[in-house]
Amino acid sequence: MSNSRNTNTVIRVTPTLSTDAYGDNEVLFDATEIPHAVLGDNGCSKLLSLTILNQNVDVLDIDIVFMQVQTNLGTINAAIDISDSDAEAAKILATCKVDGSACKTGLNAQIIYTIGATSMSANVVSGLFPILLQANSGSTSVYFTAILRDATPTFAADDLDFIFHIEK
Repeated sequence: MSNSRNTNTVIRVTPTLSTDAYGDNEVLFDATEIPHAVLGDNGCSKLLSLTILNQNVDVLDIDIVFMQVQTNLGTINAAIDISDSDAEAAKILATCKVDGSACKTGLNAQIIYTIGATSMSANVVSGLFPILLQANSGSTSVYFTAILRDATPTFAADDLDFIFHIEK
């Protein structure tokens, strides 16, 4: 028997990455949709935790930016280049720092990062979540992008999978 009252969901998103070598403080990927992140038009939900599957063996330090309006922070694989007015128009909701060294665990050739509210094991960073996500008027989606910090990796186009654990 299913529980129709359960509004928790797991949403998997694989942003498209550049396959050229990245540099420090560059845009990792264009603003990408988290589809159906909230219930109903302009709704709000709670992001409980985030898991990132990194199919590249480099440790990944990134800043994730959550926003209501799909807005790029600049060109993918280039330095951040966004005006103050465009940043404001993006309706930024929150940011999250991922310290790859502090929150990783291995699984064969992949690195898995889990970021949550409480420290339950060595691969979970405490104190970051929950984050409230709210869609813009006329939408049930929220958007995210990331800035690469302290690394110069090369990726395949689909090397990163973001797994959002959401309470609606």
